[in-house]
Amino acid sequence: MDPQLSKIATTLREIPFPTRFAVETNADCNLECSMCHHPSMRRPKGKMPFALWKKCADEIAIMGPETNCWFSFCGEPLLEPGLLMRCLDYGKSVGLKSLNVNTNGVLLEPELADPLMDTGLDLIVIGIDGFTKEVYEKVRVKGDRDAVYRNVEHLLERRHARREGPEIQVQFIEMDENEHEMDTFREYWLERGATVKLRNKLSWGGKFDTPVEVSFEDRIPCPWALTMMHVFWDGRVPRCPGDTEGDEGVGNAWDEPLTVLWNKLGHYRQKHLDHRFDELPTRCQECRDWMTGAAERIKPPGGSIVESSSDVEVRS
Repeated sequence: MDPQLSKIATTLREIPFPTRFAVETNADCNLECSMCHHPSMRRPKGKMPFALWKKCADEIAIMGPETNCWFSFCGEPLLEPGLLMRCLDYGKSVGLKSLNVNTNGVLLEPELADPLMDTGLDLIVIGIDGFTKEVYEKVRVKGDRDAVYRNVEHLLERRHARREGPEIQVQFIEMDENEHEMDTFREYWLERGATVKLRNKLSWGGKFDTPVEVSFEDRIPCPWALTMMHVFWDGRVPRCPGDTEGDEGVGNAWDEPLTVLWNKLGHYRQKHLDHRFDELPTRCQECRDWMTGAAERIKPPGGSIVESSSDVEVRS
């Protein structure tokens, strides 16, 4: 078995509450990225009522205040900056320890940098995936490479002016279109004080092949399914990040506690843990994302590499 996957497998077990929780404050997006499901998404788009996040946050504060809460799923959270910052403020007020934003950076304009950091959030991840304008805009369709780079550079300048604040990561997910730019991307952002997050090619729920050559006989339980819970803007809870339409969901966070919904997802997790993969939904048979392993994070200025053994953050 691949050593990295073997290492990840040792961390996977049944847990009483998710260690990662993805919050879809907004289901719309300003981009049409080449690898993303969003342009063809059929389910209704809308924004999450603050009362729903408050209900979730109150329960997370009791059950798992260390849970990594991610504001993003199938939408761009900065389309609703006021709501996002209100949610971050409330999360901190009830004692949540890990509040993280995943954004494409197009709307991360200079006037938002300080107010966003003033919320006390812990981490901002900007999905960029390209260095040159040609490559960036081929992957991040409808994005403006130069605007994103200016926004992130300004954010880094404002962060460096503070004694404390969120970690800022720039993400590069390897794809056929961009793999030749990875080294240049890494060096550019390390010089500017960002943490560079490099991720292996994802299959995006089976949409693409991955370069990781692992036999299905060596398949491990899916880290995404074992550790992470999602809630759509309208409260519905899908099976996993690959269930972007909620076709295999288990209920609604308006109606039931998160603990009950997590337990309902347990029969999927048990099949993974028992290696009964052939009993999982068809989507799981096609997905290859369990193969991709952990992301690398390279921190400035020394360039040390930090790996996470079960890195299953949202795909933005």
